[in-house]
Amino acid sequence: MQQQSVALATMVPDLTKTDKISILGSTIQYVKQLEEKVKTLEEQNARRTSSESSTVFEGKGHISSTDKQHTSCPRPCLDGSAESVGGDSNSSVEVTIHENTVLLKICCESRSGVLVMIISKLESLGLSIINTSVLPFTNTYFSISITAKIGEGFSTTVELVNNLNMALRDFS
Repeated sequence: MQQQSVALATMVPDLTKTDKISILGSTIQYVKQLEEKVKTLEEQNARRTSSESSTVFEGKGHISSTDKQHTSCPRPCLDGSAESVGGDSNSSVEVTIHENTVLLKICCESRSGVLVMIISKLESLGLSIINTSVLPFTNTYFSISITAKIGEGFSTTVELVNNLNMALRDFS
């Protein structure tokens, strides 16, 4: 019992008295402090988890969802030799959502009116456009970045990606 009291005394910080009753009392207080700290950290983690971004990416014929953000243009735009996502267009759509803001990164063939079509599609899906940036990528692609606020009637991120890809394929 004496060895266990000594071992316990080494684990409890700021222990002033070394008798068994003081060690047990200080240990109980220390455990309560640790429980409060765990509770606080779990609450912070729950808040952070609920506000983390979720990203959905479709390219080269598949959809994947992750909590990590993509930082580069998807491969279909980078090498120009992408397989068709559907129909006869080479396009990719990446959607990142953080709270009520959506960041879209779209690589698609450069065609007249494609930006107007994308913006009207987004507005019909319940998004309010905040900012748009279009950069030509080679002679045949656009790299489009759009920031939007989520409004009423917004569905899921995967549906948004599917609807945009379908609209890009159908656009002629």
